[in-house]
Amino acid sequence: MNAVSSSLTKKARQGRKTADGGRHLVKSAQRVVEVLEYFDWDRPAARVNDICSALSYPQSSTSELLRSLAALGYLYYNRSRRTYSPTARVTLLGAWVEPDLFRAGKAFASVDRIAERTGETVVISSSGPAYMVYYIHVVQGANEGAIRAHVGQREQLLHCPQGEVLLASYPDREIRLALHRLNIFETSPKYQFVPSEKFTEMQALRDRGWKIAPTGLGPQEGAVSMLLPRRRGGDRLVLSVLGARDVIQQRGEEILAILLEERKLLGIAR
Repeated sequence: MNAVSSSLTKKARQGRKTADGGRHLVKSAQRVVEVLEYFDWDRPAARVNDICSALSYPQSSTSELLRSLAALGYLYYNRSRRTYSPTARVTLLGAWVEPDLFRAGKAFASVDRIAERTGETVVISSSGPAYMVYYIHVVQGANEGAIRAHVGQREQLLHCPQGEVLLASYPDREIRLALHRLNIFETSPKYQFVPSEKFTEMQALRDRGWKIAPTGLGPQEGAVSMLLPRRRGGDRLVLSVLGARDVIQQRGEEILAILLEERKLLGIAR
């Protein structure tokens, strides 16, 4: 497993430990989701050992799980190569959610265009339990040094610009409650804050609907993040371009203009 895969696997394992906020997860359900997400990490096919190594699963139960998913029609097993790969049936899971954006492929086409125009990694994120941000769709950038990311990757709300944009979209009462709880359990001095000041910042961010952040994801990573206005019954979604710190500093305004242009093409007026 190369350095990039090792890094992604480490993030995935860290995410599994914190994703439920300490509550018990049904292991079989968790593993089904993680296996399907694994194939989104630029892996069209994989052997049992590959998946066991990447996700730290025991081989016997993993083999049974993969055979079950194949029997249900969600994975294809290539007997000669002994590899599993997702079938078209996987793409239909949840296609009825946000149909205007996803069923017709409008959002995915938009993400592809943004990735092509910027050369950087593009992510659609959504909020989840325990004040976490989840990457639900990722297109890897083609530029040298583009940030590596994968579906299922998780970040704490106030540890990334995507999360801040998401949190700012909520009503004042929910923002105050989230800030209170996050501040109590924050252990890193880097992310500690004065709740009243952070609340004012969240209000300004909600009015703006986007953020250019040269720092915030990692020591050398940043992002340009833009809220996609919520549709009736739909999740809050954030569209982001991830980039190295110097890229966001130099091209932040340019990237934001591209995001705003794509939002218009999606037929979403803020």
